[in-house]
Amino acid sequence: MSQVVIVSGPPGSGKTSVSALLAKADPRGLHLPSDLFYDFPAHPVPPYRAGADAQNAAVIRAVCRAAASFAADGYRVCLDGVFGPWFLPLVTREFEAAGTQVAYVLLEVDLKEALARVRQRSGPDMDTMVRTMHAAFQQPAPGLDGHRIPTMAQMPEAIAQAIEHRLAGDALHLDLRSWARSAD
Repeated sequence: MSQVVIVSGPPGSGKTSVSALLAKADPRGLHLPSDLFYDFPAHPVPPYRAGADAQNAAVIRAVCRAAASFAADGYRVCLDGVFGPWFLPLVTREFEAAGTQVAYVLLEVDLKEALARVRQRSGPDMDTMVRTMHAAFQQPAPGLDGHRIPTMAQMPEAIAQAIEHRLAGDALHLDLRSWARSAD
């Protein structure tokens, strides 16, 4: 069985670019952007808005199950998305049930750079969402300091290389049992 590498962080932190590079570097690499799953509901609620909790949980369960299925078939899945620490109990329950090995990367970016990156690709209409999600990632996340990777002023290739180095040393391994129990 292969591994799922969750690449998380606020919008504009480089999740998609880095995940694509990580997947391409592995002959059995697979890039699974979780944002695709938010397009499936016919009447979606923006995931950062109040009232989106049930939808977000359903999407996260579905994307984790898809990632676990690919991993069970021998792929190293690079799963990118907003899998903030507040979602880790749900995420880890899904992967623990599937017996999947998981690494967790938390990309960090300052608000000014996050806004600039998102504005470049989507325009200024997303500023409120970027500010909301960036603030959510600033909350303390006990036990995840070793999973943080700063991305400010770095090229995606350098970030992917730093992640590969830490993956090789097993520094990004996520203890599924302890996180799954934290929700109980």
